[in-house]
Amino acid sequence: MQWFNENDDISMEYLHNALEKDQQTGFQQISEHCLFSSSVIDVFTQLNQCRDIIKTLDLHDPIVIEKYMKRFSVTILQVLLDYANAIRRTFEHADGQDRICSILMNNIQQLILNLVQLYESMGGAQLEDETKTMLNDLQKQLSDVLDELSATFVKSIEPTIRQYIEEVYKQLQQINGGNTSEQQKGAQPMLITKPLLDYLDQ
Repeated sequence: MQWFNENDDISMEYLHNALEKDQQTGFQQISEHCLFSSSVIDVFTQLNQCRDIIKTLDLHDPIVIEKYMKRFSVTILQVLLDYANAIRRTFEHADGQDRICSILMNNIQQLILNLVQLYESMGGAQLEDETKTMLNDLQKQLSDVLDELSATFVKSIEPTIRQYIEEVYKQLQQINGGNTSEQQKGAQPMLITKPLLDYLDQ
């Protein structure tokens, strides 16, 4: 079990380096279609390498396998909860930075998806009950963090959305009450609502 203890330290160091790199680059999404940042990939690269090392041991004793998977689950728990707490702290200081807030929420969502994949690769339903409970509880905790961040984000952008809606309403009233041709009446609402739609789509 000494290897697991040493691996815990390595995994946590890997995590902190990944987060530091993300912070330095402003939490940029990794591609046009992947709306999360690189730290999620970095963290799971390390965890997947740990899983692969355990599998190379070619263990045959079910009791030993259960013991190793349970201990590895402790590592996963420590790393992902620490990551989620770091994201939560960053989120608290990103007030008004909608792009970064969105990336941070996407990071937690991707964290959950990658955890499910890792869980299945470890044996999924075949895992020992205590290990399954630990990982399922972890998924629930991460989902709670995502819900918390989402609720905070919605509350923070509500005044901006309300302002856009009020402006749209005023301009639509002007169209309906003014000397505007039917053709203009058909085109102007699309132009008026475009800023609101662009904001919601960013």
